[in-house]
Amino acid sequence: MKKITGLVVLATMLGYPLLGWSGEGSVGCRTPSFCNWADLKGKSYEGQDVTEMSFEAADMTGVSLKNAKADHVVFHIARLDKADLSGADLAGATFFSGSASKANFRGANLKGVNFTRTNLSGANLKDARIDNSTIFIHANLSGTTWVDGRVCAEGSDGVCK
Repeated sequence: MKKITGLVVLATMLGYPLLGWSGEGSVGCRTPSFCNWADLKGKSYEGQDVTEMSFEAADMTGVSLKNAKADHVVFHIARLDKADLSGADLAGATFFSGSASKANFRGANLKGVNFTRTNLSGANLKDARIDNSTIFIHANLSGTTWVDGRVCAEGSDGVCK
């Protein structure tokens, strides 16, 4: 598993603020751990370590985080529609008010994840590991494939019916 690293480009001699980040894993983030508001559509973090990164309000449509170490990552109001998060370790991550419609969480570790007000419609949670600390308050679970393989009924809000 590769840890994302990079070079933060600072024009310190001229007193300029942070200009950008380049290097292995660079995908439009302002620093190696700050990817808020970034356009990351279709990028791949497959098998990488993105622990404690922030993707707040990022567009991550179609992103691959397959088998990534992504615990305690912030995905507040981010869009992860059709993303592949299968097998990822997402323990303690927060998806508050985001969208992960039709995302694949199959076999992912979702213990302690906060999905409050997240759109999970049509997502695949089959074989994902959840526990009492996984939060689905007002999460849209319509058409979601639940951890046991059943499909949640239309209108499922916070609880798979």
